[in-house]
Amino acid sequence: MFSQASEYALRALAELARCEKGEWVLTSEMAELLGLPVHYLAKVLQSLGRKGILESQRGRQGGFRLADSAGSITVYDVLRELDDLGSLESCIMGEADCSDATACPMHDIWSGMRDEFVASLKKTTMFDLAKFQEKRQGSGRLSAVKAKLPASHRRKTDK
Repeated sequence: MFSQASEYALRALAELARCEKGEWVLTSEMAELLGLPVHYLAKVLQSLGRKGILESQRGRQGGFRLADSAGSITVYDVLRELDDLGSLESCIMGEADCSDATACPMHDIWSGMRDEFVASLKKTTMFDLAKFQEKRQGSGRLSAVKAKLPASHRRKTDK
């Protein structure tokens, strides 16, 4: 339904929401944990950094972290930055002129479902995704990924 960039972003932000407040996470660590291509994930995260959803810092002690609390960043906030959500407003049957006054056969059904869907996206936060991920069996943790990295790749603060 949404772009691959949005899917990757939501997965990455759910993991960042599970980190300690203020902790920087390298793209390579995140990519390894999630099984995603590191260069593509880097572009997605950099884009979210430019939009103010993430903070970034270069260098060995750098990486990405949430710019705000996990409870204040919504799924809608992320999707709005990476996808054209205007498609949610268009006619589900593709008619050019579809409104309450000139409704297509699916107008009433779609508008109700769309409004409920958008409301859910605006209500669901990264904290909610992180909380769900915590309960999920076999969900990875960044600390486990960091522990597997060779000592030369670990930061001094990672033990």
